[in-house]
Amino acid sequence: MRIGLALLLFSVAGTARAEQDPLELMAQQQVAPQAQGAKLAAPFFKGSTPKTDWQVMLEDNTCYWFSGVSTGAVKKIALYLWKPNSGAFTPRVADAKSPNGSVTMAYCTKEPGIYRFQAKIEGTGMYAVGVYSKEAAKRVERPQVESNLGKFCDKTASAAAAGARRHGEFFEGGGNSYGHDDRADFTVQMDAGKCYWIVGCGEQGRDGEDGKIKALYLYLWGPNDKRITEAKSDNGNPMVGHCAAMTGMYKVQAKIVSGSGKYKLGVYTK
Repeated sequence: MRIGLALLLFSVAGTARAEQDPLELMAQQQVAPQAQGAKLAAPFFKGSTPKTDWQVMLEDNTCYWFSGVSTGAVKKIALYLWKPNSGAFTPRVADAKSPNGSVTMAYCTKEPGIYRFQAKIEGTGMYAVGVYSKEAAKRVERPQVESNLGKFCDKTASAAAAGARRHGEFFEGGGNSYGHDDRADFTVQMDAGKCYWIVGCGEQGRDGEDGKIKALYLYLWGPNDKRITEAKSDNGNPMVGHCAAMTGMYKVQAKIVSGSGKYKLGVYTK
């Protein structure tokens, strides 16, 4: 009797695993090393057209990972995210682009609501996006002076990637009087099999004064000089994540798009 029951349970479990959608499994496996402890926050979003828009309810003070995967002849995939009540010309709060058929976009919310996000592909095939979440660490005040920038980066990283450690010293940039379109390149050594998070922390003074970065973008290139991903933030605190498939020197570019001031970049790994 016990042997028969055990065989029945094994059969049911095996059937459940076999019936799991391959795209859903791929999305889960992709996000697992980047967001340990995160849970699926909504049913999977799936599409096959070149561009698909969806809406998803996001909670306040929560970090989310949008894991996009595809099958078939999808050559590239990109994800974009807009705040609640955004119009046609409202800037995105986050985006991520990949030169292949999979990508992960990370964003920590400051307000709850129904957010709009979009998946866009080049090529043909099916794709799915899994939205995973976990509560962010207790929110801290944004840094007002340069000496606090590093601490703010460390706290932001601990909220998004618990257990990650800073990889080397901070990179520093900014400070030009004009600010707009101010950009700088930095080089980071990454090892295959490890996941990395690059966190930007810009000065956040009062509007109308020097020392307030209103929008800071991050871009990441691989050792083969191909763009891997990017993060476009409507504030001075963007973040990109990447699990390295090859060992080598990666290029990170920070670009001040709006405002002026100094910033630091922290690279974290686990």
